[in-house]
Amino acid sequence: MKSPVAPSLWMCLLLPAVAGVPEPPKTNSSAPVASGELSSSPFVFNGMVESDFGQGSGVVAGHPKVFFTAAHVLFETEMFGWSSPPFWHGGGNSTPLPPEIVSEPSRGFFRWSSYSGHALAGGQDSYPAFSNDIALAWGLKPFINGEPASIEFNGYKKLKKHANPSRITGFPAFLDYEQLETTGQMYSTAEEITVFKEDAERYLHATHLSTGPGNSGGPVWLGEDEGDWEAAGLLISGRPSEAGIYGFTPSIKSLLKATSPLVGDVRKSINNSTRSVTTNVGRYVLAKPKKIPDGVHKWTKIPFKVQRFEPNTTVSVVTLDLTITTEHVGDLMVAVMSPTGHIAMVHDGEGAWDDNLVLDNFRVEFDDDDWGDVQAMPNGTWALLVQDRLTGDICTVTRLELEISTDDSIDRGGEQP
Repeated sequence: MKSPVAPSLWMCLLLPAVAGVPEPPKTNSSAPVASGELSSSPFVFNGMVESDFGQGSGVVAGHPKVFFTAAHVLFETEMFGWSSPPFWHGGGNSTPLPPEIVSEPSRGFFRWSSYSGHALAGGQDSYPAFSNDIALAWGLKPFINGEPASIEFNGYKKLKKHANPSRITGFPAFLDYEQLETTGQMYSTAEEITVFKEDAERYLHATHLSTGPGNSGGPVWLGEDEGDWEAAGLLISGRPSEAGIYGFTPSIKSLLKATSPLVGDVRKSINNSTRSVTTNVGRYVLAKPKKIPDGVHKWTKIPFKVQRFEPNTTVSVVTLDLTITTEHVGDLMVAVMSPTGHIAMVHDGEGAWDDNLVLDNFRVEFDDDDWGDVQAMPNGTWALLVQDRLTGDICTVTRLELEISTDDSIDRGGEQP
C-alpha cells in the first residue's frame, strides 16, 4: 500500500503511549470480520486480488463479471510494465486459501491511460498517480454469485461532506497501527463518520484511520439512509493511523462502458482505445455465423482488423474460443494467421467422425522460429482460416472469439474525463 506522508512521521507514530489509565484507541484500525458476517453486505463483495507483483484487494461492483482494484496493484515501476490479468480470490477468510474459495482468472483490465506515465515520472506516491490509481478487471464468468455491489458515483463528493458513516474493507497482510501480521482474514474498519480531506483531484486523506499493506484496492463503503452500503472509492495509500483513498466520480462510468462489450450476454469486439481509457487486451468476436464451402481445398478466411495497440507493444498470448458445427470434424483444417502471414495450426483433421469442433480458451501456438515476428506485430489483419476438405456435409462457424494479449510498458494518452 502506498504512503502519502514523509518517513519522519512514521517514527512519530511509533512513540510509546504515556503511562497511566488506558484510553480507547484514537485510531479506527481494521479488525477481523466475523465469519458469520462474510455472506452479508458489504463483505460479500470483497476479494483478494493476485497480480504478478503481489497481493491486493478489490470489490465486485457494477457488474458480476468485473472487479475494481488499485492500479498500483497491477503496475510495477521498476519493471516498467503492467501485470498480466490478475486472479480474483473471493470468499476466503483464512490462510492458506481453503478449497472452497472462489478463484477466477480475469481476462484483462482497463485503466486510465495516464496512470503509468504519472507513476514513472513522479512515483506511485505522487498526487498525479494517486488521482488516477484505479483499474477495472473483467472476466468471462461471474466473480460473485448473485448481484454485485452498488456504486456511489459521487462518492468523492459525498465522502468530503462527512454526513454518512463509512468503512474500509479488504485483506491487509499487516496492520500498520498495531504492527501485527494478519492471518489472511477479511478485515474492516469500524463504521463511523470519517473526516476525509481533499489533497488532490479524486484523492482524499484521513487521519486516525488505518489498515495495512495488502488492503490496496479495498473498497471504501458509504452507508446510506436505508442501511445499505455502496462502494464509494478505493483505498490506495496509508501509514499507521492514516489512509488515502481514490474517491469515485462519474468518470468511472467510462471504465464500466469499456468492459460492457465483453461482459454482456452477447459479447462484442473491442478494438480502439479511447483517449482516457486503455487496456492490454483486444478481443474480436464474429458478428454472425459463417458457412464454409463444402469440399473446397483452399482456405476460407475470416479476418479481424486489429488497430488498438501502441507502437513497441508485443504480443504475449493469443487465445481462441471457437465452435464449428459439422457432422465430421475429421474433414476440417483450422488455423490462425497473424498479420505477418505466419500460420499456427489449430485443428488438422483429428477426431474423424466426431460431431462439432468446440474449443474454449484455446491457446494458439506459433512455431518458435515464427514467434518473434508474430510478437512484434500485434496490429494488422488477423484471420481464422478454415477448410472443409470433403463433400457431403455443411460446416458453419457459429462462434469465434479471438483474443490478443500484449505486454505493455508505458501507456500513452490523455487524462481521464
